[in-house]
Amino acid sequence: MCCSVSPSRCSVIEVRRWLSVSLALLALGACGAPPVAAQTAAEPVGPVDIGHGRQLFLQCQGQGSPPVFVIPGKGSYAEVWNVVIPPDDPIRASRFDLIEQARFVAGPDAVQPTVARTTRICAYDRPDTRPDGVDRSTPVHQPHTVAQDVEDLVALLGAAGLDGPFVFAAHSYGGLILDLLARTHPQLVAGIVMVDGVSEYLMTLGSPAQNAAFERDSAAPPEPGGEGVLMSDAFARIRDAPPLPRVPSIVLSADKFPAPAAVTPENYTLAQIHAANDLLAAELGTANVVATGSGHNLMLYQPKFVSDNIIDVVERVRSGG
Repeated sequence: MCCSVSPSRCSVIEVRRWLSVSLALLALGACGAPPVAAQTAAEPVGPVDIGHGRQLFLQCQGQGSPPVFVIPGKGSYAEVWNVVIPPDDPIRASRFDLIEQARFVAGPDAVQPTVARTTRICAYDRPDTRPDGVDRSTPVHQPHTVAQDVEDLVALLGAAGLDGPFVFAAHSYGGLILDLLARTHPQLVAGIVMVDGVSEYLMTLGSPAQNAAFERDSAAPPEPGGEGVLMSDAFARIRDAPPLPRVPSIVLSADKFPAPAAVTPENYTLAQIHAANDLLAAELGTANVVATGSGHNLMLYQPKFVSDNIIDVVERVRSGG
């Protein structure tokens, strides 16, 4: 992790390279699914000026409160939450996470349109995550710090005029962004959903070799011009920040791991990842729920499971927790 295997495979696990192809298919309405643009045309979609000559791409759907805000994983972006791996895809029969072989379709069962039927849900692209298109977020120097991502997110919420507090759903590296955001801006956070997010405890359970490889590979963009993150800095900033707020929360974890050929002794194990997520869940006062038949990208493998848990946290916030 940022992926659960070598971060050199993050472009696969975080769903970046293949999605440029998938988006082209979506524009044609592939597999009978309506194009994403047709579902979101009436909603605010596009670049938002956050100051200092920079823009971040924002996509919102639905109406209601509390609003949900999605924080994608490293190298991933908003459109991922509008596609799914169809039920008949052969990779689902494998006991391994074979996301690089999956096909993807858009449709109403994806997480963002599903949650949009209950409340407002927005997602954004961090700099250097979206591979193409005229609405890309303004590039920045890479690698960068988690503090930069928190500052950008706070600026985006303000510039877009989005009213919180929010139920945040964070995937993979997005979990560290949410962790620091919740500690430093608790007034913005009404609920927390960690979608196989990187736990603040992960490096405490890793060996020196595992942690060094994680730091090295996370700082390197998965592709030229892509996103790189300074992980040791992120863990240190979270460690030194105020405590996490107690709000309605849930931690979700994957139960599939990449095939043995993709894993080395430098990678964290699935057991270490689950243990780190257990510790994070305990700190949040909630449970770590393991999805059945899902790889790291839970929102693609099990969109209903992810949507149901997001909506459950929304309902808990509505009822006063």
